[in-house]
Amino acid sequence: MMANWVPAQTSYGPNSGRILDTARGILIGLRRCPSQAAFDELHSAALRHKVPVFAMAWALVHLAGEGEKTPSFVDAQSAARREWGSLFARSGAVSC
Repeated sequence: MMANWVPAQTSYGPNSGRILDTARGILIGLRRCPSQAAFDELHSAALRHKVPVFAMAWALVHLAGEGEKTPSFVDAQSAARREWGSLFARSGAVSC
């Protein structure tokens, strides 16, 4: 069994579409790219780091929010930081 495997309810739960849409929106805002390009980037990053796309989306949303590491989704969180961490450092985002 793989460590840090994403539970099925996270991958296919009622909020999975919302998490994907939110992650895509984050990339659209940061990259100023079309929706399809943002989804392709999210999907490619998930494949590159060998984590489920839903876990990668969750990790990106989490990174854009408080950004603290949590005990779950460790692989996806590390991957999201490697992929997009520098975008948040440059964005100068202000907390709400």
